[in-house]
Amino acid sequence: MAFVQYSMQERFGAEFPNVQLIGQQFEAGDPALNFVPKIDQNYTFDRDALADVLNYLQECWNGGTSEAQMLIGPTGSGKTSLIHQVCARLGAPVMDVTGHGRLEIPQLLYSKIAVDGTTMTLDGPLTAALAKGMVFLLNEIDLIEPETLTGLNDVLEYQRVVIEDDGRLVRAERGFAFIATCNTAGGGDDTGMYAGTKVQNIAFRDRFRKSLVDYRDEASELAVLQRLFPSIDQKLAEKFVKVANLVRNAFKDGSTGMDVTLSLRTLIRWVKLTSANSGQQAKGRSPVHYALDRALAFGTSPGTYEALHQMVSQEFGVGPTIANPSIG
Repeated sequence: MAFVQYSMQERFGAEFPNVQLIGQQFEAGDPALNFVPKIDQNYTFDRDALADVLNYLQECWNGGTSEAQMLIGPTGSGKTSLIHQVCARLGAPVMDVTGHGRLEIPQLLYSKIAVDGTTMTLDGPLTAALAKGMVFLLNEIDLIEPETLTGLNDVLEYQRVVIEDDGRLVRAERGFAFIATCNTAGGGDDTGMYAGTKVQNIAFRDRFRKSLVDYRDEASELAVLQRLFPSIDQKLAEKFVKVANLVRNAFKDGSTGMDVTLSLRTLIRWVKLTSANSGQQAKGRSPVHYALDRALAFGTSPGTYEALHQMVSQEFGVGPTIANPSIG
């Protein structure tokens, strides 16, 4: 692997400054290439969040830092996809782990397997990221027990870890970066929206730079829909986006009972399913309502299900069942 210079305009788009960024390049066949995310050509970046991530990674790869980066935002706002798309354009491999309440430090550091009657110790995802100079992405850190995360303090501070099982000292190679995502910033959740999240130790939280990743603005999402669905009518696309924002605002409000949100990924799925099910109109069903069920609404609480369809009816001007729809 070699560190190289990439043009930001060439990698991220002509609308960005013509500056040079540190990136990575691997020889063909290098196993690390399996961990480099694929570029999504339709992805659009939030400039502030992109700047935060780029600044952090450039510092990590140009001398190192004892700090980590935390991305905070609501469910479905694109925290993980932001890291993947930045690293995809910089050629950087990403080691992903999703946090949960039963996650323990040894699981991140090593595992043991039986081979031909003997026991072999394998590097865990964090150890592998340190040793191979990869971006380590720990998602949903506010679901992890606080005493577990406190055990990572020395890793963040000194960029190294001692493997208890065999006594090895593993130091971070150039390219290593520690990034975490969460909904609550480790401060707990009083709204009830994020069940299972926990208040994290202040010493652990203090080791992170913070960046907010919220839902995209309306213009950005419209641009995405128009790129993915070139034949979509402008006013129709606006209605899809308006419903998405109604759902998100109700979810973030916390007092409406809305127990789901509508991510950009779900928005795209909804538009795609609406087009694919246009034939439902001939059966007296609204394709946009029919598709919403399959994109999001099925499985929600009765109150949320009704509220979702009311929002669609409000914006599209058509109910779930129709007689002679002009749209739908």
